[in-house]
Formats: sequence, structure tokens, C-alpha cells
Amino acid sequence: MLRSLLLLIMLSVVTLAPDAMALGKQQSQVTKEQAANLAQQRFPGKVLKVQTESRHYRVRLIQADGRVITVLVDNRTGRVERDDK
Repeated sequence: MLRSLLLLIMLSVVTLAPDAMALGKQQSQVTKEQAANLAQQRFPGKVLKVQTESRHYRVRLIQADGRVITVLVDNRTGRVERDDK
């Protein structure tokens, strides 16, 4: 089961990585769905909520151990970082 999950995550990263790099060059908008996928790739978990803000998306995830984290995804570049507020 874990091996299948890791394989799925790796496949998603390989599939979406060129898109994320292209977004940084083109200044095009990242969609909510893309933001959720990018957040999950970096911080595995189930997406609870995606909020649109002026320069980024705020993505809330629940991880396997039950912790809820907030991740920020830049809406132009797709850059993902943890919100440690």
C-alpha cells in the first residue's frame, strides 16, 4: 500500500514538474486544482480547503498522523511553502 502511494506521488511529481517550471516563466495563473496538487506533492495529505488570496492560495491539509497544516502556493509561479503562523 505504501509502495503504491509513493509510486503515485512520484508519478505526479514527474508529470507536473514541467508544468510548474513553465508557470514560473510564463506568468500564467495557477488554478485552485493545481495549487492543491502542488501542495500535496510537497506535503502529503488530504486537502481540506483551498482559499484564494491576492498573491497565493492557502491550502489546508490533514496529514496521515492527524496534524493539520497550512501551505501557501504562489498563484503565479506555483512555489510551495509551509505557512508557520
